[in-house]
Amino acid sequence: MIDPNKLKTAGEARTLMENARKKNRPDIYQAAFRRLVQLEGRNHEDPVVRQFWSAVAAVEQVLREKHGKAVRANYTRRKVAAVGEVKCLVDWAMKKQETEGFRLLVEAGLVDQTGEYVVVQNPDRFPTGAVAAARDRLADHLPTPA
Repeated sequence: MIDPNKLKTAGEARTLMENARKKNRPDIYQAAFRRLVQLEGRNHEDPVVRQFWSAVAAVEQVLREKHGKAVRANYTRRKVAAVGEVKCLVDWAMKKQETEGFRLLVEAGLVDQTGEYVVVQNPDRFPTGAVAAARDRLADHLPTPA
């Protein structure tokens, strides 16, 4: 099989994901999925913005698999156009209820691809209330250190 880290396009990553699924190789599938979201966020200089777009790509890929066709996170894209990525992440963290994207990523075992995870990983970029709220939301979904 191909090394997922050497893939250069989202199309290559999706092809490898499909082949891994057919060959019952969840390890390769997960590696290709992670490479896909990495590739989708790569064109942004700011690491928080890069992580944001990787999270959006992860949600869109989960939706693609759920619906059998490409599905864009249009509401998120409109919100970003209006308020920017950082404000969008703050709003997600501060929401009383989990977003659909959060739920989908948690169900797919991709907690580390959520917007809340981006907030917790970059606490210096966000208000303390947003970081605390993101930590609280993630608490039930992250593995406990041994």
